[in-house]
Amino acid sequence: MPIQQKAWQWWQERSGRERRILVIWAASVAVLALWFGVCAPLFQRIGVLEKRVPELEMLLTRMRAQPTAGAGAASAAARQAGEDLRSVLYGRLAESKISAELRALSPTRVEMRLPEMPMKEALDTLDDLRRQTGTRAVVFSARSEGSADGNARVVVELERNP
Repeated sequence: MPIQQKAWQWWQERSGRERRILVIWAASVAVLALWFGVCAPLFQRIGVLEKRVPELEMLLTRMRAQPTAGAGAASAAARQAGEDLRSVLYGRLAESKISAELRALSPTRVEMRLPEMPMKEALDTLDDLRRQTGTRAVVFSARSEGSADGNARVVVELERNP
């Protein structure tokens, strides 16, 4: 006898009161599973994002702004030494012990792919690089693949005025 028939036969053998109790119990378990499995983590993630997104937007806006006077001096020193932007960025990343993929689009423009790291750390790194090298973020892309630790893959094009 298939299991479905056995289950149906067992269900039919229960009294009406037992059936109601079992239905209420099953509905309660389903509601609790839905709450603790879906709703609670979702509300927690929304709360975290409500706090982090404004901070990250502010950091991104600051990165896209024109370089400060100190960064312009660093940029001028690097240009006088004859270094292209890719070399300068590579050196700064090596000092920070960060391994990133750099692709020169021109002597003054570089595409940088940072390793997977927390978004705040990635933006802080980009902000430090911007200040140290006199660059500005022209194109910015970040992708978080739903990781619980908040890690993201960041791709940015940095440009320095010649």
